[in-house]
Amino acid sequence: MSDWIIFGFMLMAVAIGYGLGTYNYSRRSPIVGRGLLPESYYQGLRYLLNEQTDSSVDAFIESLEVNEETLEIHLALGSFLRRKGEVTKAIKIHENLLHSGKLNTLQLHQAQLELASDFVHAGLLDRAENLLDELVRLGSTFTTDALQQLVVIYQDEREWSKALQAANKLSGLPNKIGANELAVMKSHYCCEMALQVIEGEQGEVARSYLREAFHHHQHSVRASLIWAQLEFDAGAYREALELLKKIPQQDPDLINQSLDLVKDCFYALGDKEGLRHYLFNLLTRHPSTSVILKVAEFISNSKGEQAAAEFIAGELRHKPSIKTLGRLVDLYLVHSDGKAKDNLELLKQLIDKVAAEKPNYICNRCGFTGNKLHWLCPSCKIWNSVKPIKGVTGE
Repeated sequence: MSDWIIFGFMLMAVAIGYGLGTYNYSRRSPIVGRGLLPESYYQGLRYLLNEQTDSSVDAFIESLEVNEETLEIHLALGSFLRRKGEVTKAIKIHENLLHSGKLNTLQLHQAQLELASDFVHAGLLDRAENLLDELVRLGSTFTTDALQQLVVIYQDEREWSKALQAANKLSGLPNKIGANELAVMKSHYCCEMALQVIEGEQGEVARSYLREAFHHHQHSVRASLIWAQLEFDAGAYREALELLKKIPQQDPDLINQSLDLVKDCFYALGDKEGLRHYLFNLLTRHPSTSVILKVAEFISNSKGEQAAAEFIAGELRHKPSIKTLGRLVDLYLVHSDGKAKDNLELLKQLIDKVAAEKPNYICNRCGFTGNKLHWLCPSCKIWNSVKPIKGVTGE
C-alpha cells in the first residue's frame, strides 16, 4: 500500500477518533453518553496499516456505526478497495451503507452510485444499470455521474440506441466528457446502428442513421465511409465519390481508409483521368505513404512498372518510408536476375521483417498500438483517438 494512502487513512481515522472521543476540546468534563471507541476500531486500523485487508474490512464495518460522522471513511475505504481490485469487499461496505437505514436521501444516492461502480468493476453490468437508471429516474444530484457510467455500460454491451439516449441526456447537463467528445460518441453510436440495419438490408433506415451521425458530428469519416460503401453497393458510384471526397477535409489522417473505394468508384465510372487528377491532387495537398503507393499503382497500370519505380524513387528522396521502399524493391525484383536479384530478395526480407514488427496505428490518448484502425480505442475506450502512425515506418 502506498504511503500517501496509508497517511490519508490515518488522517481520517484520527478525525473520527477526535469527533467520537471521550473528551471535548475545551478541557471540560467527559461528554456524557459517549464511551470510548471500541477496540475493534483500532484493531481494524492496525490491520489496515499492516495491509491485512480482510480483517480490517470486517472490523471497520463492525465497529464504525454508520452516521454522518463516519460516512466519509466508509465511502473512502470502499473506493480504495475497489481501486485495489478487492471489489467483493467494496460491495460489502457500500451495501452496508445502503441497508443501514441511517442515511439521508443525498447520502443514499452517493452510496448507490459507489455500489454501481463496484458492480461495473465486477462485471455485473445489469445490477449496475438498475442502480444507475434509478438515480436518473429520480433526478438525483448524481444524475450526471450516473449517465456517464451508463454510457460506458451501454457501449460495452453494444446497446447503441440506449447509449445514444443516455448521451443525449448528458448533452443538456454539465459533464466531464465535453461537448465535442460527446458529439463524436453520438455520431459513432449512429454509425453502429446503421451497420446493424445494413446487415438486414435496410438501406433507407441506415441512411437515416448516417444523416443523424453527420448531424451530431459533420466531420465523421466513419459515416462517410459507411454511406459511400452503401451507395457503391447500390451502383450509385457518383454519390459514393461525393462522400469519399469529403474525407480529406474531415480528417486528412484517415485518407488511407478511403483510397481503395475511391479507385473502385472511378473505375466503375470508367473515369481513369478523374482518378489520376484526384490522386495527384491528394499527393500535393496530403502526401502520405498510402497516397504515394496508390499513385504508384496508377502509374504502373497506365505507364508501366519502370515509370512507377522512377516515381517512387523520386518520392523516397524527400519522404523516406519503409513501405514505399519495399514497393520499389518489388518493382526492381521483377526485372532482376542473378546476384542482383538475390541481394534484392534479401533486402526485401529485411524490409518486410521491419514493417511486420512495427504497428500501423496508435492511440493519441493512451498509446495503444495495433495493426488496424479501431474507431473505439480498445484500451482507453475513447472514440476517434486511434490514428495512423507517421514517419519512416508509417504514413
